[in-house]
Amino acid sequence: MLVVLLYLRVTGRAADLSWTIVRNSHFEVFSQASQNEAKAAVVWLERLRAFFIQVGISNGDGDRQVRGPVRVVQFGSEKDFAPFRPSASADAFFLAGPTRDYVVLSKLSRAQTGVVAHEYAHLVLHSLGVPLPEWLVEGLAEFFSTVTISDRECTVGGDLPLRRAFLQRGRWIRLPALLSVDSVTRLDREKAGVFYAEAWALTDMLVFSSQYNGHLPQLMSKLAIEKDSADVLTGTYGKSVNEIEADLHGWLDRPHVPAPLPAVKMSVELSPASPVDEFSYRMVIADLLFANGRLRDAQAAYRALVQERPNEAVIHAALGSIALREGASDVARAEWKVAMRLGVEDAGVCYRYANLAEDAGVPVAEITAALQRAVELAPDFDDGRYKLGLVELHAGNYAEAVSELRSMRTVPRGRAYGYWTAMANALIELDERDEAKTAAAHAREFAQNDEQRSSASLLAYMAGTDLTVQMTRDEQGQLQMMTARKPHGSDNWNPFIEAGDQIKHFEGKIRKVECSANKITGFEVANGTQDVKLSLPDPSRVMIVGGDPEFVCGAEDGRTVAIDFATVSAPGPTDGLLRGMRFQ
Repeated sequence: MLVVLLYLRVTGRAADLSWTIVRNSHFEVFSQASQNEAKAAVVWLERLRAFFIQVGISNGDGDRQVRGPVRVVQFGSEKDFAPFRPSASADAFFLAGPTRDYVVLSKLSRAQTGVVAHEYAHLVLHSLGVPLPEWLVEGLAEFFSTVTISDRECTVGGDLPLRRAFLQRGRWIRLPALLSVDSVTRLDREKAGVFYAEAWALTDMLVFSSQYNGHLPQLMSKLAIEKDSADVLTGTYGKSVNEIEADLHGWLDRPHVPAPLPAVKMSVELSPASPVDEFSYRMVIADLLFANGRLRDAQAAYRALVQERPNEAVIHAALGSIALREGASDVARAEWKVAMRLGVEDAGVCYRYANLAEDAGVPVAEITAALQRAVELAPDFDDGRYKLGLVELHAGNYAEAVSELRSMRTVPRGRAYGYWTAMANALIELDERDEAKTAAAHAREFAQNDEQRSSASLLAYMAGTDLTVQMTRDEQGQLQMMTARKPHGSDNWNPFIEAGDQIKHFEGKIRKVECSANKITGFEVANGTQDVKLSLPDPSRVMIVGGDPEFVCGAEDGRTVAIDFATVSAPGPTDGLLRGMRFQ
């Protein structure tokens, strides 16, 4: 019944509602409240953005280049907000949607500025891309909800009386249980209140207590890799879980004085507030339903919208995203292809279309065009750059591959081996050997197993060698040509040296040319102190360079040569088999 009522609300009551939009380059606020409240929301969000940049937690961009401005949906009352509430405990919420991020809240009041700061902290933490446990994510969000920002001074870390009241009732969650909670939305409102309060108190203690402060960055790095919060806490601080829990109870009784920070200097430019038409309102609600995981409601809303405006690229993009969520990849690809044709300006959609197109065997030119569109829309889109670099590499466009890979801002450790492997391969093909060797060394540095280390070593070997041919013998002892590699830039590679040859080098003058039936069968070369006798079973399988390969049987030739010969294992009439002769 709720779904039906909600759908009727989306499609039937829009004209009766008064919505306003206020936007700038970082935020767009769709507000059911007054224009002044919508403007106040943008100003406060800009202050929060400037604050997080100033304290070094955010660079201000995150993935905004890809996802566009943060969309804020501000309902005018608790009643209007309620149908979208993800859990009983949520007074506002942050959603990382498929194409953009959302902050959803009811009417903004002075008391709710901390709620907005909490949700904005979620956005910042999400943009870091570091997986953290629920207690720390919510603890940090609550900690930052204490922020005050003005042109004269900022503070953070003050008291949260309502959270403290939950704990003073004495109904604490035991610390091991708190650390193991994986989603606060699964808790009832009372339990969630205790969880938020205790997570805040624990985080506040880790930030400010003289026994714990200074180790939070180290703790976060460990927690991003290790899943057992209790083990990480005890390992980081050298205390048992029971000792930390006892310290936490004591910490709650201490005064919480906010820490002063430098003032945030900023100016906010806003577009004029403008009314939201019915179609745009329905689009926002459909987007919100989608971001909130209500796929059937969202799909119905988008289908109604696309009937009215079939050439809206964003609607086809959204329908494609829903289809992919439901496992219908062919439908998703078809919808995204339409969105691409209609000029969609969502880099993420272009990127995801390219991935599906590749899986479906679509021609490479179409995949490349989609990825190029993605990085044109979002020049700092590293995922798109990386994918485009690989596609160009596999297509044999090595210079383009190197250009895309070098354009990436950062290379995450999990991608580093693949990145440097691709770079080394492209540089080898471009004959940039020194850079290729360096790339191969980096690939080996980031290899995760013996197979990857072996592949990286092979790349380094390839970077230092060139493909050539070499003589070898098959199982029947017959000579045949095989591919081999020679040192890069080498001018004395000899393809007639066979695998297993024990090669010796000798310099001297040709003393005698041995022949039989008017065919050269060997040479005698001497240097005044040593004579070397060499057999020549097949004159066509000797590399002769640097002179005229004309000889007179039985004559003393007299020319100075450097020779390479394969020694023989048993004593005989000759010292070995001639493999190469270079005239000096």
